[in-house]
Amino acid sequence: MMAKLTTEPTISVTYIATTPEKCWAALTKSEFSKQYFFGQLIEGDWRNGGRVRYRMPDGSEHIEGEILTCEPPRLLRFTWRVVSMPGLKQLPDAIVSYRIEDPGDGVIRLTMLEEHPTPIDTRLLEGGRSGWPAILSGLKSLLETGAVPRIAPPTLPQAMIDYMKEHGA
Repeated sequence: MMAKLTTEPTISVTYIATTPEKCWAALTKSEFSKQYFFGQLIEGDWRNGGRVRYRMPDGSEHIEGEILTCEPPRLLRFTWRVVSMPGLKQLPDAIVSYRIEDPGDGVIRLTMLEEHPTPIDTRLLEGGRSGWPAILSGLKSLLETGAVPRIAPPTLPQAMIDYMKEHGA
């Protein structure tokens, strides 16, 4: 199969009844991320040039990156590299951004953007596009109600599995 390459971003906008500070804390602290990010713990050196990591519940590293922009509580932007899956380790870094805006009335607008500065196989976009809605829904529920609905981690889309098999996974 001939690979179709793209730099098309994934964008999700969510309105949450919370404050920018509480949303920032939920995005940057493990006690929150483990609740809505399928048990993963976030670790970060929250400054420009710092490191960020997502660890699986067993402590193994899943995602690593470098913080490009850290402007609490408004903007967090970092590179994103999946290091736990052999078929994905060689991929160029994506960039994930969280922009928190405060339009007023006790509601924030959270925009998540996953960018691909280097073209990647379109089949790889399906993983994020199936995962981000569940993650951001869990974050919203946690901040608004204090609880996260039981959302099973999405299974990897077949197109992504096929790509990984072709590339050593």
